[in-house]
Amino acid sequence: MIQDTNINNQNNIRNITLPEDVLFILGQLELAGHEAYIVGGCVRDILRGQQPKDYDIATSAMPEEIKKRFTKTFDTGIQHGTITVLLKNGQYEVTTYRIDGEYLDARRPESVSFSMNIYEDLSRRDFTMNAIAYNPKTGFVDPFDGRTDIEYAVVRCVRDAKQRFTEDALRMLRAIRFSATLGFSVDEHILTAIYDLKERLNYISGERIRIELGHMLMSDHLDALMLLESTGILTDMLRGRSFGGDLKQIIEHIKLCPKDEPMRLALFFSWAQENAGEILHDLRYDNKTIGEVKKYIKYLYEPIALNRLAMKQVLQKIDVELFEKLLVLKRIVGAINAKTPYMNMLVRIHLDNECYSLRQLALNGRDLMALGIENGEDIGAALAYLLNEVMMDSDLNTKAKLTELLLQYRDNSHIMHT
Repeated sequence: MIQDTNINNQNNIRNITLPEDVLFILGQLELAGHEAYIVGGCVRDILRGQQPKDYDIATSAMPEEIKKRFTKTFDTGIQHGTITVLLKNGQYEVTTYRIDGEYLDARRPESVSFSMNIYEDLSRRDFTMNAIAYNPKTGFVDPFDGRTDIEYAVVRCVRDAKQRFTEDALRMLRAIRFSATLGFSVDEHILTAIYDLKERLNYISGERIRIELGHMLMSDHLDALMLLESTGILTDMLRGRSFGGDLKQIIEHIKLCPKDEPMRLALFFSWAQENAGEILHDLRYDNKTIGEVKKYIKYLYEPIALNRLAMKQVLQKIDVELFEKLLVLKRIVGAINAKTPYMNMLVRIHLDNECYSLRQLALNGRDLMALGIENGEDIGAALAYLLNEVMMDSDLNTKAKLTELLLQYRDNSHIMHT
């Protein structure tokens, strides 16, 4: 018997059309005598008028019973009751109702036990908006009044916020992330609990923090990031480092930035300068992203003279696509004037096929070896010399002229030739 479910009210009149596959799964489980509901984020999205990206299903059926009802399944997390069902239009996670055991690592329960009661399953969830179940026949199961919180756009914990965050410290960041992505306010009890328990974030992996930070930075409601500062959780996110920037100003800059994660990361961590790479590494960003962000930060406030040579010297170290994005960032932070014709000059460099990289040189390493320069370091130094000369005078970039220039360089340097 479901207790305190707050079902069968006016919201059940809402026209909800579920995908064919989802209806099939619910129907098959019900035919076998089990309960089954869509739960969590997909219900929240439906109530907000959004199309869910995926559908999670909770059921009273045990894992082995789930597997018997469907032809193609695989064990996603069978120890936690989750089976993935494969159907023609996709795959769907189906999980047995469960009760979480004790949380010892501030992230996941040490054990779970299965339940026959949807109320018990919803009771273990993080926020009221994620603790709603729906079935076309039964309607909504909403024991914590999550629909009201969705209607009034507020993030509120299921029961006691401190208990929820003591169980799983990542929920503190998820609360702020939902505020940023959904445009919801955050309940005062949550903010107080984050302030009191923020050091528990040290139990959470850098990878998980990276994911939540990424969602925040790419969100449409960036002012919510101020909650990171007001709750004091920023230092713990950064593994004990103090945030050295003006967060309010940084947020205003990010609002002007395209939804490009490395660009937004560069603005968020611009204050860190040469230490930005270390922070990003601790947050488990990939090397490509770290390299891109470091380049943006290095040149963000560094002046670039408005002449072709200066631009080509920068293009040696940062490719054209990143350079164009760098110009966008520099305009956002006011490092260059929006009317300064950097882009016009960049276009002219390309139209004139001017050389600024070794791959554009008319001579390469093999050519140098054929001319008698065999030592690797000498080849590198000679190519750097030729590139520098060509960047100053693009007319030199022919095989004949570079060969003549190289022979003069070789004869006037320490390079030994055969």
